[in-house]
Amino acid sequence: MCNNNTEWLLKSNCEFDTLGMATSKYPDKKVLSFISDEKYFNSIINNKDIVGIICTEEIYKRYDELKNYGVIIAKDPKRAFFEIHNMLAKTEFYWKKFKNKISETSDVSNDAIIGEHSIEIGDNCIIEPGVVIHPGTIIGDNVIIRSGSQIGTSGFQFIKVKNDVIPVTTAGRVIIRDNVEIQHNCCIDRGVLGGDTVLDYNVKLDNFVHIAHDDYIGERTFITAGVKLSGRVVVGKDCWLGVNATVSNGINIGDNCRISLGSVVTKDVPSGTTVTGNFAIEHSKFIEFIKSIR
Repeated sequence: MCNNNTEWLLKSNCEFDTLGMATSKYPDKKVLSFISDEKYFNSIINNKDIVGIICTEEIYKRYDELKNYGVIIAKDPKRAFFEIHNMLAKTEFYWKKFKNKISETSDVSNDAIIGEHSIEIGDNCIIEPGVVIHPGTIIGDNVIIRSGSQIGTSGFQFIKVKNDVIPVTTAGRVIIRDNVEIQHNCCIDRGVLGGDTVLDYNVKLDNFVHIAHDDYIGERTFITAGVKLSGRVVVGKDCWLGVNATVSNGINIGDNCRISLGSVVTKDVPSGTTVTGNFAIEHSKFIEFIKSIR
């Protein structure tokens, strides 16, 4: 198998139902992943969700363990991985299109823009004027979305391969569960590699919040104005994120955490912790530091 840029050779077969990174977990999924750098070999082997691997001929010959997987040989595994994803994203591989399902009990403004397919809006929702809802958006009951917000937008994902930049097609969905409220001018991206961006029950977003691709926001979490979450962030239950906080990609924030206003979070935050500052550290340590320099 080949295309204009990358040669791919199928070494052994497997059945997979999604593509994913070696360092992420995909419960109940059969994952095709890739390895370009041998330092990630243990991540591949220890990830029980992975059933197929794209790698170089050299890596395949070096590790006998790879013979237990479906394998595609590629000169550039990373490029091949995302090119395969982009091809599959044009099909219904990740999810099936369906006719819009909008409850008659919901108040959807005539001045809202609703995509042509694959949108579900549950009972007793309010969709205000100027809201844009893109295909691949599932909204539960009693959800309020205020004017100017965009739901189900394309994720910001580009891959640099040598001198080329490959745009990665957004192929996932947005799931908004019951009793969520989204204030004005928020943006919520769909998942990229067929996964979902999820706002769980009773999540509340203030104005100008950005939720990036593949994020998960736990139940009863409040996110205040101007917060920016990068991709693949997990926020637990009953958290509070202060005004203009920023969270780096792939960060895990536990349950019952507080992220102080203006904080820049670059490391995981254990449950029950308050962090403050740029870069964010445990709040009491931040206060001690401030006292020490005054």
